[in-house]
Amino acid sequence: MSNYGIIGWPLEKTYSPIIQNYLFNMNNLDSKYQPFKIKNLTTESVDTLIADLNGFNITIPHKEKILNLDIDFTIDEHVQKIGSTNTVKRTDDKIELFNTDFEGFTLFLKKIGYDLNKKNILILGSGGSSKAIKYALSTHKTKTHVVSRNQTDETISYVNAKELAPEIDLVINTTPVGMSHLSSESLDLDTNQFTNLELFLNIGYGYKNSFFEKFISEFESYDGIGMLICQAVLSFNIWTNLNLQVLDIYDELYKLLESQND
Repeated sequence: MSNYGIIGWPLEKTYSPIIQNYLFNMNNLDSKYQPFKIKNLTTESVDTLIADLNGFNITIPHKEKILNLDIDFTIDEHVQKIGSTNTVKRTDDKIELFNTDFEGFTLFLKKIGYDLNKKNILILGSGGSSKAIKYALSTHKTKTHVVSRNQTDETISYVNAKELAPEIDLVINTTPVGMSHLSSESLDLDTNQFTNLELFLNIGYGYKNSFFEKFISEFESYDGIGMLICQAVLSFNIWTNLNLQVLDIYDELYKLLESQND
């Protein structure tokens, strides 16, 4: 049997095992996928996982941290450019790092028929998922702003974001705000200022947050299940060397997860 999993913290709700075990069964593969809650990522903890697993996904807050460990990884060109990874594959002679978030994001927008051309976009948060999405957007004619509480040369403040709000077409939340341990948290934004917003995307899923409910009720919106499905199938293909077509199997997987998303 081949073993796979997902690492993250607090990892209180993840649909990745549902997707991956379904795909393994569908393709008659003797494989198992399970979650691993890891709060402090160390070289030793990852070495143990690599010894026990054939591959694994990485989620908040470890997508960037794993790149700094003292492990001899073979790093995919997209991971190098993005600066974060969400997929690890172990073979007999190497440990490879990939990023399927950026392509998963693009495929999801294709699925919902949203045209990115000439859009003004606000990404909330500057972590690993934000970096992958910004990388995906860089291949389109967009104007992208990344908002962070700690302003840097590559990000803007929430004060700046409020000033830009009337010009924004698409808001993408990549922050953990709204997860169960941050369910009452909010961001320093005013929904009323987004007078031209076309779409709100929240890459989180399976939870409710009063702050984001304002965006969800007033604008066309989607949670992160769609992007999760797309990037998960791409990870599955990397591990198995199969070539499942994401958009061909998307509706089947969405129906599988729909009842879970309460």
